[in-house]
Amino acid sequence: MTDRATWSHPKVLITLFAVFLAGAASGALGMKLYSRGSLNASSRAMKAMDRSALLDYFKKELDLSDKQQHQVETLLDDHFKYLQSLGAQMEEVRTFGREGIAKLLTPEQRKKFDKLMQDWQRTQR
Repeated sequence: MTDRATWSHPKVLITLFAVFLAGAASGALGMKLYSRGSLNASSRAMKAMDRSALLDYFKKELDLSDKQQHQVETLLDDHFKYLQSLGAQMEEVRTFGREGIAKLLTPEQRKKFDKLMQDWQRTQR
């Protein structure tokens, strides 16, 4: 028999989780940097709008027919629901990651880690 680690081995799971977390963090950072530099003023204005304001903007700028307006409205509803779902999933992943890391730390390290996470959250707002 070999001493190969299985998928259920804690070291394998922790390594996979760390790789996933690093990928998610770098992807989020990349998206944030990309969106800051590449969006023009009208795109930034659209980003800040809610669903109804965005629909009104499209109606005015694109001269949508009643049928098109209804179709766009349906698509926007689906889009905003999807974004909300993604946000909830991202929060679950963050919580899972923080809890996993916190379990590995000593009480002293955990205090420092909690402060680091608080500081990081303040910079994300």
